Order: sequence, then structure tokens, then C-alpha cells
Amino acid sequence: MLKEVNHKSGTQQAGFETIPAHRMSDHSMKRTYFPGIIDVVDVTDPAEIRTISNDSRFDRDFIGHGPIRNVQRLRKMLRIFSLNGRLFEPMLPRTNPSRAAAQDELWSRLNVKADEVKHGPAELEPLAEWVRGIGTAEKLDLLVQQSIGRLFVETFTATEESVAAAHMVLEAASSSNVLKMLWWRISGRLERAKTLLASMVNGDLVGVIAMITARQLIVDGLHKMRQLAADPALRSSITTDAAADECLFSVTNVVRQAKTSGDVGGCPFRRGSLFILELGSASKGAANRDLVFLSQSWSRCPAEKWVPALLEGVWTRVSATLHES
Repeated sequence: MLKEVNHKSGTQQAGFETIPAHRMSDHSMKRTYFPGIIDVVDVTDPAEIRTISNDSRFDRDFIGHGPIRNVQRLRKMLRIFSLNGRLFEPMLPRTNPSRAAAQDELWSRLNVKADEVKHGPAELEPLAEWVRGIGTAEKLDLLVQQSIGRLFVETFTATEESVAAAHMVLEAASSSNVLKMLWWRISGRLERAKTLLASMVNGDLVGVIAMITARQLIVDGLHKMRQLAADPALRSSITTDAAADECLFSVTNVVRQAKTSGDVGGCPFRRGSLFILELGSASKGAANRDLVFLSQSWSRCPAEKWVPALLEGVWTRVSATLHES
């Protein structure tokens, strides 16, 4: 039978076999397991996410065999987040020889740029103007993608086509519309979208993934900031740091795979088990903001300082103007 194993409760639930957790009173990991079909563990507890993200038994060194649903999920993910046989950086394993060096180099470079944007330079005025209430959602998408693109190519200019390409890849990653995804794949539209983005940043796949995923998270943040700016009472009381933090969004989840069989926090797993780290929900609350960028992990996002600095810089310009009016 399908076992939905909830490692938080020792009680029986109708329709599921719930197995008591060992050493687990406050934690929650849920393993959905059926031999040969699926073996997935959802992790929502912040402390457990930190543990698993730093445990060398769990990696992005994905094996392409195992339970059918696991294999389908991995193949889709690896197909979407690769181009011409090259995996995007967030798919590369801990042991990849060039990953750590490239990640550290970009982290250092973006930290320098973070110091530049934090104080609200003139280049942020178009974004600040949008937050004040001028412009469409489409306009914001162009502005954000252009800001990201210029981290990689100084003359980068976002277009309607490049934004549409980013939206297509993001939709492909999350969509359950099998026929639509099959058509995009067979017709080559998805590959053309990624190829277009890569051509605009000289083939830098980190730049490509940033224009796809980071773009959406920053866009979401600036939509939130526009709401904050429209509230006079809130606008006058909130600090710049608090405003930026309020507008900081994480990816919904990241995937790790077990390299061996074992046990973590009372949850048994097998080699090939997929662990879904639910960062979107776990990163809420002041104590868990490190999870937005997995800052304490080997896989930390290189933009962990640049994104908050960008948001601070935009809010600095917005609040200064609105205080004057």
C-alpha cells in the first residue's frame, strides 16, 4: 500500500499508514513511498532543512533510475534546466570541480555590486518610479530582467521576447499540462527560449537561470513593495531594512537526492529518495531568513546580498520622494 509517513505524529490516519517517529516530537518530514513508483520526502522544518542541505549524503548528484515518479520528476527538471547538454548551476552537484570556484567568484562580484546599489543610485530610478505607482506589470518585468542581465553583460537590454522566454521556462518547470509541455518540447520552442536568453549573456548559464527564476522573485518583491509604498502610515513607520525584508521571496523548494540509504531525524530513506526542501514556507519569520538564499549551505545563492541590497536601494529612493510629497 502507499505509505504516507508523517514523522510528526504517532496516530493513525484514515486511509494512510502513519508510522511513529523516533526522537521526533516537534519536527515534520513526510515520506510518500510506494515500491517502484515513488519515494519522496517533503521537509518543512527549518532546522531539518539546514541539516539536510549540509549533510553530504544528500546532493544534486542525481541518479537517473529508481521509482518511476522520481525518475520522471528528475528527467523533467534536468531537461528544463539545461542547454545543449550543460546543466544550469543550481543543478550541479556539490562535487562538481568547477561549481564552488565559479559560485564563490560570482558571490564576491555581486557583493561589490550590492554595496553600490544599497544606497539607491540613479540607475534604480526606473524601478523606484514603478514602485511609486507608475507603469504596468509588463514594464516591471522588463526593468527587472534588464537589471539582472546587466550583472553579466553591461549593455544588456531586455526585450518582450527575452521576458516571454523566461516566463516560458518557468512555466515549463511548474506546469502539469502534459500536452502543452510536450508540444513545447517537440516544436523546439523551449530550447529556442533558453538559447535566446543564453545568447544575450554570452552563454553564461548562471545569467540565464538568474533571468528566469531570480527575475520572478524580485518582480514579486517589487509588487509587494508597491503595496507598501501605497500605504502612508506603513510607509512612514517602516525602516528600510524591514521594507526590503518584507519584499524578499524565496524559491518554493529545492530538490536533493539521497546518495545512500539511512536515517535522518527519525525518517528512514533509501538511496535515490528525493528530498523536497520547502524553502518558501520554511523561510518565513526573522529566525529563518537565512533559508531564503540557503546562506548557511554549500549551495548558497551568490545573490544573497545583492537582492536585499537592490530592494533596499529601491525603497530608499521611493521613501525619500514620497516623504517630500
